[in-house]
Amino acid sequence: MTGRRTICQSSASPRRKRSAKRPGLSFCNGSRTGKVPPPNSSAPSRRRAGWPARHCLTAILDELRASRSGPELDRKYLLYTLSEGAVAEALAGGMGPHSEHQSSLDELFGRSRQFRRSKKFSAAVDFIARFHEYSPFNNMLVFLQNPMATYFATASHWQKAFQRTIKDEARGMIILAPRTPVLLVYDVADTDGPPLPEKLELFTRASGRFNPMILERTIKNCERDRILVERKPMGQLRGGFSTARVRDTHWKMRIGLREELDEGAAYAVLCHELAHIYLGHLGADKEGGWPWRLNLPLTVAEIEAESAAHIVCRRAGLRTHSAEYLSSYMEDSSDLESISRNFMVEGWSAA
Repeated sequence: MTGRRTICQSSASPRRKRSAKRPGLSFCNGSRTGKVPPPNSSAPSRRRAGWPARHCLTAILDELRASRSGPELDRKYLLYTLSEGAVAEALAGGMGPHSEHQSSLDELFGRSRQFRRSKKFSAAVDFIARFHEYSPFNNMLVFLQNPMATYFATASHWQKAFQRTIKDEARGMIILAPRTPVLLVYDVADTDGPPLPEKLELFTRASGRFNPMILERTIKNCERDRILVERKPMGQLRGGFSTARVRDTHWKMRIGLREELDEGAAYAVLCHELAHIYLGHLGADKEGGWPWRLNLPLTVAEIEAESAAHIVCRRAGLRTHSAEYLSSYMEDSSDLESISRNFMVEGWSAA
């Protein structure tokens, strides 16, 4: 997952937005049967369930995992997310996020909301608004020709709307048009002109005293978990990507980092993409390394991943621009209610 998508970005296979609700699971409470209360349910709900439910819950979940009659989404949730270890830890009362992390996240979300009211955010919104909307089919054509494309437009539109010219060595990408057989469009990386809005490039910047050995050790840990990390040429508005598509079956996941990034910025992008993997945004590890949470909306997945990366980078001595990056995803405050802060802390621990 690139995690750094924009309005005019192309995407190979945009994730469907499914309901983030968890499947209803039966439990016994004395002689009655009900639903397993969600992790964030109130204390009165837990009291109504009673202690008998805690004793039989594990056995019932084991039976549901073994059953093949339920929907596939429910079975994946039971096997990879509501796993035996996760249930045991929750029953033991060890799933609450550390207060230090909670404070960091509250501060991050507050700064992100504040940035939405700044001139830099307005400049970025104005830049994006000047792009034409292309059809999903044309977006797919662009992706097939240049998977690293971010913002793209015709040469005339680049000149008229942005005062940017096409580089001599640029290679156009073909799309279909209503009144002409084809059109050529160009990615922003193939243009020259006035500086781009600062917000669009902030996510690839990091400052602070950073020990390069931390990046090396993290990449070694990725190899341990069979996650391939590669440096690749990319457009200037992309920092990296993560994907489950691998050619060598030895690897479970693959991460690409833009080759021009310095070590601190590369570490920040790596943490973001690793968070997507360890938080289950790309699907589950069959060996139990990370959960299955493909049912999350893009907004929730991005907030979770960048929040986990923010905590990790802060501990490594890096200052990133997480608040500015998240400002594009903080419009609907209801999304914050769907975010699992426990999972974010687990993602931080894995990285």
